[in-house]
Amino acid sequence: MVTAKDQSVAALFDKRSFILDYYQRDYVWEEPQITRLMNDLSRKFLAQWSDRHSLRDVSSYDPYFLGPYIVCTADGRTSLVDGQQRIITLLLLLIFLKRKAETTPQAHSKAAQLSTLIRTDRFGLQTFRVDVGEYAECFKALLDGRGYNVDDAPQNIKRIWQAYDLIEVHFPVELGGDVLVMFIDWLLFRVSLVVMDAGDRERAEEMFQSINDCGVRLSPMDHLKRFLLSDADPDPRELEGTWTAMVSALENVEKGAAFAYLRTVFRARFPEAAQRPGPSLNDATHVWVRVRADEIWPDPKTDGPARFLTEVLYRFHSLYITLLRARSETNPYVPAVRYNAFHGITEQFDLTFAALRPDDSKEVREQKAGKVAAFLDLFYVTQTLYDERVDQKHVDELVAEVMPAVRLTESVEELGRALGKHAADWPARLERIPELSYGANRRFVHYVLTRLTAWVERGATGGEYDPTDRFLRHRPGERDFEIEHLFTSTASRYAHKEPNARYYGHLRNRIGALLLLDGLDNGSYGGMLLEDKLMMYRKDTRLAGMINPDFFYRGNVKLREFLRFRGLLQMVPTYDSGTALEPFIDARGRFYREMAKRIWSLETLGLAPDSVPGPAATATGKRTHYGVRFQDLVQARFVAPGDRLVGHRRNESFHARVRPDGNLETASAPGAVSPAVAPSLSKAMENAGAGGGNGWSFWQVERTGERLDSVRQRYLNQSGQ
Repeated sequence: MVTAKDQSVAALFDKRSFILDYYQRDYVWEEPQITRLMNDLSRKFLAQWSDRHSLRDVSSYDPYFLGPYIVCTADGRTSLVDGQQRIITLLLLLIFLKRKAETTPQAHSKAAQLSTLIRTDRFGLQTFRVDVGEYAECFKALLDGRGYNVDDAPQNIKRIWQAYDLIEVHFPVELGGDVLVMFIDWLLFRVSLVVMDAGDRERAEEMFQSINDCGVRLSPMDHLKRFLLSDADPDPRELEGTWTAMVSALENVEKGAAFAYLRTVFRARFPEAAQRPGPSLNDATHVWVRVRADEIWPDPKTDGPARFLTEVLYRFHSLYITLLRARSETNPYVPAVRYNAFHGITEQFDLTFAALRPDDSKEVREQKAGKVAAFLDLFYVTQTLYDERVDQKHVDELVAEVMPAVRLTESVEELGRALGKHAADWPARLERIPELSYGANRRFVHYVLTRLTAWVERGATGGEYDPTDRFLRHRPGERDFEIEHLFTSTASRYAHKEPNARYYGHLRNRIGALLLLDGLDNGSYGGMLLEDKLMMYRKDTRLAGMINPDFFYRGNVKLREFLRFRGLLQMVPTYDSGTALEPFIDARGRFYREMAKRIWSLETLGLAPDSVPGPAATATGKRTHYGVRFQDLVQARFVAPGDRLVGHRRNESFHARVRPDGNLETASAPGAVSPAVAPSLSKAMENAGAGGGNGWSFWQVERTGERLDSVRQRYLNQSGQ
């Protein structure tokens, strides 16, 4: 008989290493699966965590179940029959946590514990817990924090490398410091799986085929269907075709899409019920619907489950299919859905389905979906510019704030006004575009360059072609579009323009000195000087080509007219061998900023604001920290002028001093003459040599030891925001 038992993550990786049998497919998880796992884990933990809790309290936190996996024993080794996608991803998460623990003073003790779970070290032989020869070097490079050339690697290796990057991107900033220790223990001892031991290899192959190819069981979806159709008059069987058609259409697009769609609609249409204690809408949807039925349908005779199926669920499901497809390929009617998927926002459709009305036409539904997606993209961009990391948790908070207003809207115009009122002061933050730097948030810099480059390309063609997908998409077997530095990494080659090598490195990393180019072209330019690349840039993107002073004298009439119409033609910076370095980079940064203002203006996005900016109040009356500046804390004397800030990374300490105006002076400046002054915490990190990151969680006040994100929360609490 097959045996089964529950098992914690710590127990899973504690005793044995797994091999993969020949019938196992390669590692195939990509961004949607990685993002969902990270969101599920962090959301479950953070919903229970409190800053008043100790590590001991974590032992009573609710557990999280990751599902079953199947093993068998063959030739004295444990073979992973089913479940390798989750287990490899968990191994990558442990590697990430181990590296993060090493750079977090409060979590140093966890690094050694995690090391023993990641791999064994016996008789000089190191073996990873997923013992696959072709994966070993990739795992080792990730564990050591060094580079690894994946350009010529097989697709499964590229996916593993990308999966690690996605874990890093979507790991919430709230899980830093002391909280990291608590999260690690919760993951290791309160997240569980069920291990099913098939015994021998022959039975394992039978189980693998049975699970993946056949077998019909009564699923939660079947229970939900039975309940929703139970009040159909006169015969529930008449609606089975409607249900089956809807579910099949959704599942044909993406496995699990039907349940995801139902959860989205229930959250959007019944948000109060979704927040009440009891069964979880996300984890036990069919149970939640039964328990909340009286609240959702107080008069089932006139507005019961069957009518909800026909007039809401079935009517709107085709839009959900459109939106699912728009995540991976830009849809011209809802382009920002693709952008939000790139940002890692997996659940982005709740506001859309809250705004829909049963009599909306297909065109109106898509227009509403487009406005909501653009609203979320603007939120992501402007928050990230303010050094605020934006993940699914922050999007959920925003949705909860704006949901009441959205539910009251009827027309497309009303929806635009409601969203625009909430976002009225966001575009002002685009002033920070010139401050973006390659080292701070490369993925975000890549995205901004993508949007700028695509906007110019579309302007030059009259909007006939949108190359955004081409710039964003990972292309198997090819090099992706990459960030190109205009100026070579060898500082001595530009010493006649900027003699200080360290300051030169700072300049060449600013966004005004960056482009987005096809990876093959980028690689071919090597260490060439910019003046030697100007003619080559003409065959690349138009944003690159216009650096050449004679670009507009050799055609490109449409682009010239487009830029003139947008009021930008006179702002285009060009370069030749006599051009001063820093003024050119400054000018190009301002040019990028002005383009960004036109791309993300409320008018362009169709978000017409009221004359008075709307408050950022939550449903409970408490404001989030959106838009709080470090200077606000200094002005309110939560941080004093002259205070020293300290941050730790890679076993090094970095310092900055608070100036009376609230700006930050780095202890070791990149300039040789005077200290560097930064207007933001992330910029101060970069100037001090700590690299990029979230400055709120990096810096702490040296005299008190309090981290700035905690100081910010005290400021919000005291000011009643």
